[in-house]
This record gives sequence, C-alpha cells and structure tokens, in this order.
Amino acid sequence: MENFNKSVWNRLYNDGEHVATELEAILPGCRRWVAIYKAKPEHPLLPWKRPEYKYSILYFELKQELIDEYFSEEDKQRQRTFYVDNEDELFAILHEQGVDLSSFTYPWKCDYPL
Repeated sequence: MENFNKSVWNRLYNDGEHVATELEAILPGCRRWVAIYKAKPEHPLLPWKRPEYKYSILYFELKQELIDEYFSEEDKQRQRTFYVDNEDELFAILHEQGVDLSSFTYPWKCDYPL
C-alpha cells in the first residue's frame, strides 16, 4: 500500500475501481494525468487479446480546451501505458516516473476526464 491514502487504495485494490492524480503538464496548454486501473475479467466477445496483468498504469496529456468536450483517443498526447503483475512492480514504476503515491485520489477530485 506504500504511501497511498487508505480509502483510495481500498477503492483500487478491493473494489477494482480506478484512481488518478494530476501531474504537471509537459506540453503548453495541456493538463496531464496518471491513472491506475485494476484488471477486469475479459469479455468473451472482445475480438482482441490483451496482455495478462493485474494493474495498468495510463499516462496522458490532453489540451485544456478539450477537457469539457468530447475527445477521442487521437486527442490524447504523450500517452504511455504500463502493465504490471503485482503491487511491487506497480510501486516501482510509479517511483521511477517520480509520481507521489499520496497524491492519488478519486477521479472526480482531480478532474480526470476518463
């Protein structure tokens, strides 16, 4: 659980719901987030196979003016996704990326747009 807020960690670990935090944007006029999603069982009708993982970490930036509008995958900039198998890998990647674990919160509290 490292430095996560206990209720935020419970949302992710026990409830399987995503958590997010806003980071300082690199591109001008953009906002930047990182979110953690817990893997959900695959739907049998999906036409593609995704990698086996326990958590996925999604980083992206979005232009400020698109946040309250509809936007597509192509509008996300500097997008990176990591797939990890356990909590140790999860914490290691977040530490490597310089993310403060205590800053993670509920998505609506940091205006996470997804």
